[in-house]
Amino acid sequence: MKNIAKIACMALTLTAPMGAALTQARADDKPLKISFITHDLGAGIFAPVRSGMEDACAKIQAECEFLGPATYDPAQQVALIEAVIAKKPDAIVTTRPDPSAYNDAIQKALDAGIMVVTFNTNDPTADKKIPLPFVGQNFTNYGKEWAHAAMKALPNGGTMAITDCCFGHYALEERNRSFKETLDKEGGGKYKVLDVINTSADESKAFAAIEAYYQAHPDINAIWGVDYYSHVIAQFVKKNNLQGKLLSGGSDMGPGNIDGLKNGYVSFGLGQNPFMQGFYPVMMIYQDKKFGIRPVTIDTGTDIVTPQNFSQYNPKYR
Repeated sequence: MKNIAKIACMALTLTAPMGAALTQARADDKPLKISFITHDLGAGIFAPVRSGMEDACAKIQAECEFLGPATYDPAQQVALIEAVIAKKPDAIVTTRPDPSAYNDAIQKALDAGIMVVTFNTNDPTADKKIPLPFVGQNFTNYGKEWAHAAMKALPNGGTMAITDCCFGHYALEERNRSFKETLDKEGGGKYKVLDVINTSADESKAFAAIEAYYQAHPDINAIWGVDYYSHVIAQFVKKNNLQGKLLSGGSDMGPGNIDGLKNGYVSFGLGQNPFMQGFYPVMMIYQDKKFGIRPVTIDTGTDIVTPQNFSQYNPKYR
């Protein structure tokens, strides 16, 4: 329980009404209790996930909460899952970025009759052990789309590095692998990834790591980011007046990427439709409990956001 006390988490209880039909459908039922648990509550990508959860929970009059450690920490996340199991919710919706860390807790939930759905990240090794429905991105396809965007930004080739907050995180590892593989296959030998920079999920530490790397490699053409904290690269570019000299871009719509896309100094952002990652698990749980329709896996896709098409996207939900 000491570990639980250290975990910074947010709980949202939602009971807003919806249209007459669904309201009547559950009028005689107890509200569903659903707990979302993420591996990194501090990452801004989970704000639109939470918004999607809120919207869906309001529609079905469910009682929902959104929990997680303050920064990336699978061990603390597992401790939270254990604590939630003791409360006996109807369903747990969790990320699963590690091949084995979650197995015992998830099996314990299933044995207790609690439905489990995964969102955002689902390690395939863990999924072979305990198969679960997943609402999130295809990370192999993400790597391919990322490589295509990078080659378009650097048509004559060049050198690049990648920032990575969380070594060993399945989604990030697979994105990186697929990105490098696509460059090797389709890049005509013109592209070289010099390093993957371990930045951590602390934005001040990430900025310092980027700054130190650039000082050591002042001739590098681009630094891309594989995770939400890619937006810190854009902040570094802006602060040091490197617009047009150092290309940047990467995952999700963090503040730095939003500003850079608006003002043309970020080459691209890669979206994964996080609102859907919160919305669809709730609706699938409702359908299962109400109508016996089993949850399925849903690919939320990869959006390529550029300065040219930025106006088509609402960053609050992407």
